[in-house]
Amino acid sequence: MKQIIRVSVIFYLWVMVGSGHVMAGIVANLYDEQLVVESQSREVLKAAAAEALERVFVRVSGRRDVGGSPSLAAALAQPEPFITQYRYQRSKDDEGADVLQLSLSFSPRQVNSELESAGLPVWSANRPAVLVWLLADTADGRQFVGTDSKAELLRDLRDVAQRRGLVLQLPLFDLADSTNLSSDELWQMSVDDVRAASMRYSAPFVLMGRASQFSTGQWVASWAVLQGDDVVRLDSEGLDGRDLLAVPVDALANLQASKYSVVAGAGSSSANSLIYISGVKDFAAYADMVTYLEGLAVVQHANTVWLSSNELILELVLNGDMEKVKRFLSLDGRLLEESPGMMQAKAPQAVAAYYRWSGSGL
Repeated sequence: MKQIIRVSVIFYLWVMVGSGHVMAGIVANLYDEQLVVESQSREVLKAAAAEALERVFVRVSGRRDVGGSPSLAAALAQPEPFITQYRYQRSKDDEGADVLQLSLSFSPRQVNSELESAGLPVWSANRPAVLVWLLADTADGRQFVGTDSKAELLRDLRDVAQRRGLVLQLPLFDLADSTNLSSDELWQMSVDDVRAASMRYSAPFVLMGRASQFSTGQWVASWAVLQGDDVVRLDSEGLDGRDLLAVPVDALANLQASKYSVVAGAGSSSANSLIYISGVKDFAAYADMVTYLEGLAVVQHANTVWLSSNELILELVLNGDMEKVKRFLSLDGRLLEESPGMMQAKAPQAVAAYYRWSGSGL
């Protein structure tokens, strides 16, 4: 009998909008997968684990084609050592049929190490959010996806985004949104109008699109990805929503990964990787802050080189450069960049940036 494997990704996200900080989210289950399988045999488990591990490699690296890397072939052929736990349970699929579900968790340390050994990037779990404005034109008329309509297309969008580890945010579709952006303006793909309507969300990335469904069920769509002043235009088509949405989602994931994923290297240890931090009130806060920094893919180690009261200077040993560090820190608001002010006079040596530890974030 032909083996049946269906992979889905479960992740949770918390969204923030703060003055001076971009909207971001945490992909909390970055190394977990759930699959529907046909049996609990050892052969099916191994095949399912290989499929799930490949999906994890794609999501953590930000590279869609990473599964074809010869350097990962051995890991995918023998995925069992990467599994930290797995379990089976009975559930129902979208059609209400009984299915056997396999949940797998993989070791973050081993996954990251395998990618680094292969010379491939690692993308941390804190990721910038994507604000989505999507108008669907079907036999029922034109409607914004997410306004209690087009539930199937919205589900497809979330599924495809989960596959690549994107954090999605939908507009509130309240009175302000209806005033700021009309369906006609989005249908005309007016970048200026969408930018204006998106300002209230502080979104670093915006996906805008219009999609039409023919009587045959075929979909066609036009898209624009906005980041700052940059605009990338795309077209897609598909027999279903997942095919239609794969093009813009892949483009967004590739763009974000190019900015936020890092390839392990020799690291750096120089004056331009020193940062001054205030607001570290006690040892627990210090330990929390160091754990947070060393959990970022771009930071190998955070070493204290100067300490005075609740202020200190850390030397960061990096996989990338300070610009990439600043991108990561801007995502979740735990370290807030500040102007030097009095801190510059207190610092015993030149540093790359000044921060205040907030202790909280997403």
